[in-house]
Amino acid sequence: MAKKATSKAGTATTKRRPAAADGENVSGYFKPILIDNPTLLKSKSNQELLNRWLADHPEETEVPDRIKAILSNIKSVLRKKLRKKPGRKKMEEQVVETVVVLEAAEPVSAADLGLERLEEQIDDSLSFAKNLDRDGLDGVISLLRRARNAVVWKLGQ
Repeated sequence: MAKKATSKAGTATTKRRPAAADGENVSGYFKPILIDNPTLLKSKSNQELLNRWLADHPEETEVPDRIKAILSNIKSVLRKKLRKKPGRKKMEEQVVETVVVLEAAEPVSAADLGLERLEEQIDDSLSFAKNLDRDGLDGVISLLRRARNAVVWKLGQ
């Protein structure tokens, strides 16, 4: 964004980089050439473009480093715009698949929810019994395992 400066009269003015004498800027020079000729955009060498710039600017004997840097940046930006973006379609497809899977699932009944809660409680009791006294509560642990397995079996039907 351009910076605002105040003039001597106290009004705000916008500072901009001075335009070239003929109204041309460097990126505006290279961009149409690269768009019209994509082989130049894909090539690694900038020599053809730099020779063209020198031919169009006879007052220059050598290409300044600033021009070379601008050309490299323009090529980079245009290449990036031409690249495919593979991640976007995959994300959209994953969302659609997830929605389909969720819609295809069978509704869970209230009895199933109750059985799941019962299984969790039996499992918690089993863990508590093992931590309390594994050897002394061996019979209780065995009964809790059988009870949990029966609830899981009931859920699977």
